Amino acid sequence: MADLVDTAAGCVGATACTLGGLPFDVAKARLQAGGAGHAYSGLADCLLTTARTEGALALYRGMVPALSSALAENSVGITVQRSLRRALGVDDGGQRPSVGTELGLGAVTGVFTSVAICPFEVLKVRLQLNHDLVDAGPAALLRELRSLVGSEGLSGLYRGIGSLVCRDVPYNTLFYGSYESLCTLFMRLTGVQRKEELATGWVFLSGGLGGCIGWSLVLPFDVVKTRVQSGAESRALPLVRRIVATEGVQGLFRGWTAAVVRAFPANACLFLGVEVTTRLLRPATSRRDATAVPPPPPAVPAVPAAGAGAVAALSPREEGRA
Repeated sequence: MADLVDTAAGCVGATACTLGGLPFDVAKARLQAGGAGHAYSGLADCLLTTARTEGALALYRGMVPALSSALAENSVGITVQRSLRRALGVDDGGQRPSVGTELGLGAVTGVFTSVAICPFEVLKVRLQLNHDLVDAGPAALLRELRSLVGSEGLSGLYRGIGSLVCRDVPYNTLFYGSYESLCTLFMRLTGVQRKEELATGWVFLSGGLGGCIGWSLVLPFDVVKTRVQSGAESRALPLVRRIVATEGVQGLFRGWTAAVVRAFPANACLFLGVEVTTRLLRPATSRRDATAVPPPPPAVPAVPAAGAGAVAALSPREEGRA
């Protein structure tokens, strides 16, 4: 039952994360991809130009695959994270693990999430970079899916999986590691023993900061992933060398402002949704589990031994009668 609660919490958090951060995600993809005729001076210019020339709804382009990706990533990620914590005996109700353990748990989680989200990421990137797209709903997604599978086969859905793993393993290492370590720090500062007792404001802050830390350090992998998955490039290492040669090292950090500006509200909402859902659902499942377990049989009272032992076992009132 605990796994189902974790999965549900991940889904709620993923929905909050997507709604809060998608416009910045669209801007990030466009800033990273670049291209003639579509150069932007920065985040604000990208957001304003996109809204002015394509309509405000263009900032939510790729909503279906983005939400699908977030649901896959966070339902899998939260479930794997908490299952590993229970297996190691460091669940919320137990002892808080070290920073090294938190980082290791995040790294393992990143392998699972990479595989789960790759098809959605490929479709999302292609929709977000299509400047001429009129219909950005499910019909456009199905057209893109048919086009991709028709031209590249099912393997096209895993285009850029290497770049994605290179991004998500270090990202989840830093993201989950930072989030849980910050929660531990705030628990100590506020004097609470369990994370579920930590005020939601601290959860919100921990999630936002964790997202900013993660995205700041893994953005070069995300730039490479975006260009590979867009279909403009095919191999990651030659692409890295070409970016550095033509754009400088700063080319590997294109879209940094959009990524970090998005990271705080999106990931703060993610973990706020996860923790609030967990706190609402776990008491109900605990009560249901408790009623499913039959109560233990009543204890059988010990029979006092004969002699002096029997006198010692008598209650004060019985001693008076004796």
